[in-house]
Amino acid sequence: MKILVTGASGFLGGHLVEELVNRGYRVRAFVRRTSDTKLLKELGVELFTGDVTDPKTLDPATRGVDAVVHLAAYYTFFGKKELYELVNVKGTEWTARAALENGVKRFIYCSSTEAIGPVRNPPGDENTSPNPQFEYGKSKAKAENVVKSLAQEGLEYTIIRPSGIYGPRNIDDISYWFITSYAKGGLASRIALGSGENLVQFAHVKDVVQGFILALEREAAVNQVYIISEDRWYTFNQVYQILYELCGKGPPHVKLHPALAKFLLIPLEIYDVLKGEGNLMHRTALVDSVTRDRAYSIEKAKRELGYSPSYDLRSGLRETLRWYEENGFLS
Repeated sequence: MKILVTGASGFLGGHLVEELVNRGYRVRAFVRRTSDTKLLKELGVELFTGDVTDPKTLDPATRGVDAVVHLAAYYTFFGKKELYELVNVKGTEWTARAALENGVKRFIYCSSTEAIGPVRNPPGDENTSPNPQFEYGKSKAKAENVVKSLAQEGLEYTIIRPSGIYGPRNIDDISYWFITSYAKGGLASRIALGSGENLVQFAHVKDVVQGFILALEREAAVNQVYIISEDRWYTFNQVYQILYELCGKGPPHVKLHPALAKFLLIPLEIYDVLKGEGNLMHRTALVDSVTRDRAYSIEKAKRELGYSPSYDLRSGLRETLRWYEENGFLS
C-alpha cells in the first residue's frame, strides 16, 4: 500500500512516516522546496516537491497512491487570516479533490482539538459544538466541513483531532515553548495564571501516530471523526508538579489574577509582534487559553479503533526533556 503524506517533513509528519516505513508501507512524502528533508532521505522514502496551495503540484502527487494523509497546515496562533484560509481551508480542499480526481478515495485529515476549542462542560467529545478561540482552530473547523462535504462525491475520509502534541523532535510550538521555558527556570516555572485548576490535555506524538495508523487500517474509521490524546486530562497545577519532579524547578508560587496577568504581558506581546515570533507564551491570549478548560474524551477512538495510548504525561515529558537536554535546547 502506498501512502502520500503531506507535511511529511514536520514534527508529526516525520514520526508518522517513520512508523509507516517500519510497518512496510511505501511512502511518498510531499514537501516544499524549503523543507528539511534529512530524516525523510534517511528513511529512503520518495520525495515529491510541491505545495498544497498549488493544485498543479497536487495532481501528480496524488497519482498512483492508495491513500492520502493530509498533515500540511499553516500552524501558528497569530498568523495572517488570509493564510489560514489559503493553506488550511483551500489547501485541504485542493488536496482532497486531487485525491478524488485520481481515484484515491481514502483521505485522512489532521485537524485539532483547537477546532473544538475551550469546553464549557468538560470533557468535550466529537459531538461538542465548536468554540475555537484562535483563527487556527477556526480554519481547522472550516476545513473539516470541506472534507465532510466531499463524502457526497465519494471521498472516504477520517478526521483526526489530536490535542496538545508533544515529544522528541518537537520545536517551535506551544508545547516546546512551555516545556523548555519551565525547564530553564523561566516565567512558566515561577508564575501561574489564574487558579491553576483549569484543565488541559496532551498527546505524545507516538500515540498520535498510533491514532493515524488505526484510522488508516480500520474500516470502521471511514467517514468518522476521532479525538486522539492521552486518556486523561490534568489541571495546570498537576502539570506544574510533574515538571517540578522531573526538572527540580518550580512549581510556581506566584499566582496572578487574569486581568493583572494580561496587563503585565502587554510589553512582551508588543515585543513578540515586532519580532514576528508568534510565541503564545508572550501574548495576552495566553491568559484566556489557560483559564479555560481543554479536556476531551477519547472513548470513541478507544471503542471503534482500539486506540490505547501508551504514554502518560510523566513518562512522555521525561522522554521529551531528555531529548531536549541531549540536543542542546535546555542550555
